[in-house]
Amino acid sequence: MIQEIKDVIYEFIYKYYIEPAKLGTGYNIIQEITYGTILAVFLYLFYKALRKLNIKIDEKFAIPGIVFSVLIALIRALVDLGYIERSFLTITPGIIFLIGGFFILTILTSAIIFKENYYKVSAIIGAIPLLYFLSIFFKHIHHPEALLYVGILVGGVYFVIRFLDEKLNLNILSSKIDHYVIIGQLIDASSTTVGIGIYGYWEQHPIPRFLMEHFGVYAFIPFKILVILLALYILNREVEDENIRNIIKLCIMALGLAPGLRDLFRTVMGV
Repeated sequence: MIQEIKDVIYEFIYKYYIEPAKLGTGYNIIQEITYGTILAVFLYLFYKALRKLNIKIDEKFAIPGIVFSVLIALIRALVDLGYIERSFLTITPGIIFLIGGFFILTILTSAIIFKENYYKVSAIIGAIPLLYFLSIFFKHIHHPEALLYVGILVGGVYFVIRFLDEKLNLNILSSKIDHYVIIGQLIDASSTTVGIGIYGYWEQHPIPRFLMEHFGVYAFIPFKILVILLALYILNREVEDENIRNIIKLCIMALGLAPGLRDLFRTVMGV
């Protein structure tokens, strides 16, 4: 009986976690729920540690967060290139645990030692490996025009969102962090759209894949932006604690920025 239970558990883990990683078939709903739950738990514990150290979660806190998000994206793209060996710790979700854990360590350590300048120290620590990997990236550029395509999409849609927010007095973009969230998610949506629509890539996540298959590749951008704007609207009006509100927003930003830049880096390198 015990052996049968073990076999069932192993088959479940293999089917939903190990096999998709081996075959590169993308993510499934079970994985999305699992990783989302783990992320929520880690985010809560990180938040509690930040509050004990009296770290305010604001625009300054966002700076190292952006640096480490770019670092995750670049390392992941270089794995696809073959420059970095593929392993659990260099692909999702392992790389998020690895670099994300390093980010948390630098934030907490820097806050203890350097107090209010913690964000500068953390950002510098993250920038050192980032600059090295960027030097590798620049040597493998094959489609520089992809940067232009994504830049035009991000800039154009962002301008429209800001214009409508101000013109209609929606006040959804009420802080710099709100703008960071929109830009991060726009980079993700635009990179995905350009990669699939122009360069023939495919979407790994099940929900975006379903939307693109039924409504077209370019429908993904307005759909995603509507969801993000709704999330910001709810957060700004229903979550009173600014620190809780901002850490959730920055998590949303990172969940768009990191995969979006990874897709963009891959496209530019022609991987």
